[in-house]
Amino acid sequence: MKFKMITMKTRFFFAMLLITLLLPGCLVKSLHPFYTDQDVIFKKELTGTWTDADSAVWIIQQHMQSTGILNNNKPGKAYDISFTDHKGSATFLAHLFQLNGELYLDFSPDEVSCGNDLAGFHMVGTQSLAKVGLAGGKITIQWYNEEWLADLFNKNRIRISHERIPYDPDINDPSSKQIILTASTTELQKFILKYGSDPNAFKAAQPGENDGYTVVLSKIKR
Repeated sequence: MKFKMITMKTRFFFAMLLITLLLPGCLVKSLHPFYTDQDVIFKKELTGTWTDADSAVWIIQQHMQSTGILNNNKPGKAYDISFTDHKGSATFLAHLFQLNGELYLDFSPDEVSCGNDLAGFHMVGTQSLAKVGLAGGKITIQWYNEEWLADLFNKNRIRISHERIPYDPDINDPSSKQIILTASTTELQKFILKYGSDPNAFKAAQPGENDGYTVVLSKIKR
């Protein structure tokens, strides 16, 4: 029971974390993973210590998978990602997967304090989706923009299970609600295959705004 309480305590809304730590906007979020175990791959070239244009430090390591209390952990296919900037630090568990020749990362929060156990029982972890590029010794991460997704829904261009949840329960403005995809992984992957290459997916809704959805990482040489 104590283990479950600690786990739930460290699960928090990924969107709210990224709003605070990294991005000016909101991300496409899902209750279910965007990947299946068969899709997951591991590329060692992602591991290392990296920095971005804002001098934030990204430490990407191979995740060690538990094999039981009495056994040693073994290297898994996932990544432990530590992100630190002037606002603070956060850690994530990320899975790299491939669909139709494109690389994607599924991010989920790892160790995020919710204050106490009672608060932890009310938190629900979500996944976020980013496209990944590897070229010239750099990593390009492009998160999908929730405003782009909302526009698709508002124009009835897509039908996929979702909920709209207010960021602030005291504000009932539809434009201030976040979208949480509730579809199955199979449905999510159909969505990715159809819209994954849309260049508008990574841009801010208003021209001239700081997009903020693309991060280029350069390796720090030790």
